[in-house]
Amino acid sequence: MSSQNLDNDTSIAMTSAIRATASALLHRLQQGLSHPPVELVYTPHQHWPLPHSTFPSGFDSTSSIPLSRPLRISVLDSSFNPPTLAHLALGNSRPPHSSTHHSEGQERKEDYDARLLLLSVRNADKSLKPGDATYTQRLEMMRLLVEDVRSSSPQSGSPSKADPRNSNVAIAIIDEPTFVGKSKHLLSFLKTRLASFSPPPPNTIPLPTPQLTFLVGLDTLERLFSPRYYSSETSMLISLRKFLSPEEKGGDNSYVVCARRVLAPSSTASTPSLSENAAIGNKYTEEKELRSILPSAGEFLDSGRVALINIGEKESTYSSSAVRGAIGRLGLSSETTEEDTHVSGEVWKSFVPRNIAEYITKERLYISEV
Repeated sequence: MSSQNLDNDTSIAMTSAIRATASALLHRLQQGLSHPPVELVYTPHQHWPLPHSTFPSGFDSTSSIPLSRPLRISVLDSSFNPPTLAHLALGNSRPPHSSTHHSEGQERKEDYDARLLLLSVRNADKSLKPGDATYTQRLEMMRLLVEDVRSSSPQSGSPSKADPRNSNVAIAIIDEPTFVGKSKHLLSFLKTRLASFSPPPPNTIPLPTPQLTFLVGLDTLERLFSPRYYSSETSMLISLRKFLSPEEKGGDNSYVVCARRVLAPSSTASTPSLSENAAIGNKYTEEKELRSILPSAGEFLDSGRVALINIGEKESTYSSSAVRGAIGRLGLSSETTEEDTHVSGEVWKSFVPRNIAEYITKERLYISEV
């Protein structure tokens, strides 16, 4: 059997497993039966988010996470409609302020202990539209994306030998539209889950506290720091300070990491919003532009609780909306026209991982979008 057929069979098996469980979990979540409103759809092993190496031969007291620091979990929260190479680059990113240590003559940057791909069934600005992928289809694409996060992870070895348990990437759904609320519910869910791993007294094992780093794009960052998404600007700052303050100050101890864009020179005197710049292809590199557009983000940039990272010049320009728009206008495969060279024909396939492109084609997604 060819490697292509093996890849196809593996993809079918993975998406089928998600489809078998997603509907029931989505129904439970949307009916308000999940407390907190979080459901794990996929985990690489039964003790996630703890690294698999924590349990080399069943549960014991040997932990690879020092109790002197939190359990660092990156949360890629997106609509995944569809996942793009920008999602993949963010998902594979390292902590922006991680230190470098030397091991066996090699330099290695510290990484997150676990990763979570998170799909919200309620979004502050987005709702399902005709032609959109269903939540189940998005979860299936997220499962395919996990394989690319895994195979690109330095900890996982070569793609052919990679063990999904070592990459420690999970998928979850949540019924909460705001980041402040997501942080609260995820922390509650994870603390309860971690506590369940420890044996009962007198053999109780202390486990680390989870610390969340939300990985976002510029449009999401704009919503996070825009007063119109809160009852007032004062309420916004109170919520954000709780969300982005250290635990010893009563905060959630969370972080936000945003992908940079390079700012193109503007021909207008007015300052466009972050999302407007993203829509027309402008890109940011300097924090000063971010501070001028979102002044409320300044104190969190100063404290290091909000940081910008580079995910690649091309990757930073890829968007799910460009993929949907190209397919909606021109179909899954068509001739390239001069005015649509950058998103037409099959060029959209260069914006997404190969297995995602194959899934979109097989499911005939987005062809009805105008």
